[in-house]
Amino acid sequence: MKIHYLLFATAAFQLESGSAFVTMPSRNVPTLSTTELAGKTRKARRMQKVEKQNRLIDAIDDANGKETKKDKKKKKRSSGGPPDDDDDSTNDAQAQMEARPDLSTMIVDEETGFELIQQGKNVLDVVTRKAVKLSDRGPDYRLAQMFPGVPPEVREKHRVDWNTVEVPELVEKLRAACSVKLEDGTTGIPPRPSISNEGLDFVLANRDLLGRRMKKTLGRLTMRTAWLEDEKAAKDMDALWMNFLTLENHISAPFRQIIQDAEGRVGPNFGNLELKSYSDGDLYERIGNYIVLKGMVAHWEKKVVDADFIEKNPPVEGKRVSILARGDPKRDLPEPPILFTLKECTQVCAMAQQMCQIFVESDELFADFPPEVVFLEEALKVKGGAALRKYMIDDFCPKRGITPEALREGMRRFFQQLENMQKDPYADLTNKVESLFRAMAIGTD
Repeated sequence: MKIHYLLFATAAFQLESGSAFVTMPSRNVPTLSTTELAGKTRKARRMQKVEKQNRLIDAIDDANGKETKKDKKKKKRSSGGPPDDDDDSTNDAQAQMEARPDLSTMIVDEETGFELIQQGKNVLDVVTRKAVKLSDRGPDYRLAQMFPGVPPEVREKHRVDWNTVEVPELVEKLRAACSVKLEDGTTGIPPRPSISNEGLDFVLANRDLLGRRMKKTLGRLTMRTAWLEDEKAAKDMDALWMNFLTLENHISAPFRQIIQDAEGRVGPNFGNLELKSYSDGDLYERIGNYIVLKGMVAHWEKKVVDADFIEKNPPVEGKRVSILARGDPKRDLPEPPILFTLKECTQVCAMAQQMCQIFVESDELFADFPPEVVFLEEALKVKGGAALRKYMIDDFCPKRGITPEALREGMRRFFQQLENMQKDPYADLTNKVESLFRAMAIGTD
């Protein structure tokens, strides 16, 4: 049975509240999660990481006016010396991107025999088994795909009263919305990977308070019914759980595709302070570029904190476990393929912060961003929860023409999109957004 998807005709990219999370004009854009694993063997992956490390060091040296390895190679060639075996770092990055398959695919590690996911150029649609396709109707529709919502009448129909609803009632509402008429004449959850339009509307209308918590809830209920040896109930609950996971992949697909495209623009240009030369574009593209930059800043700030802790706390007896639990364990390999010392992490972090600051200070790049994304940048400068809430209510919301309630919901929806990104390197930014919206909600219903 094939489920046909309803296409919205509206292209508005702001609701009356001013939120960035808007009506999604097209529903044919689901996806599959990807990883950053692009090598086929451990040796290839290690070489890729070493090359990435060299590119970061060269970018920092170049920004500081120091001679880079690339400059040394040029000087050696101009003086008649033997050529260096290393290729140009930028060309290497581009070549690695071009060498990826069109879609993420499963490969077998030649040394271990383990099945691994090789990241592709495009995010895979779990429903159509094709690449995610962004809307052809223009940048406003692509922004709506990046931050999806539903029309007011659909929201009114499906929005749950979160002050009174209980978990069993919420699960049954989700089941009713996701159910369709099956081929045998009964009503139930459609076979994977099909989804219903009503189920998509329900999840979008309530997505800010579903997400990870609903995934865990459905998983626990599935295991509980199995433990009670109720085979039919366990199968029904498992079908609902898998259907919800498919919906989450479907909704987050365009966001992840846009971020992956932004990585291809920002990554090879690390250390290039001419941000406008590669970070300009339509609004959805600039938002993707900013999220990549902000994610990089959050990631390396955490690495600096971890490196500082490790260097100040030698692994003495009684502290070994706490030290091993901090930072990237790959630093303990015989030939670490990562940057992990305090000096290295501080240099990369400082460059990432400088690039992000230049982006934010450019009105051409940042001035027209939606309230939720702007608040992320502004709120991280405010110290203390009480000061944050005061700034939000008295200053930010009146200036941006959005209510505190709408801003809190927008931040939660932003968090749900980030939750579906790969943990490395976006977990640190995701955690910051979660801390923000929880601090914003203190003292509210």
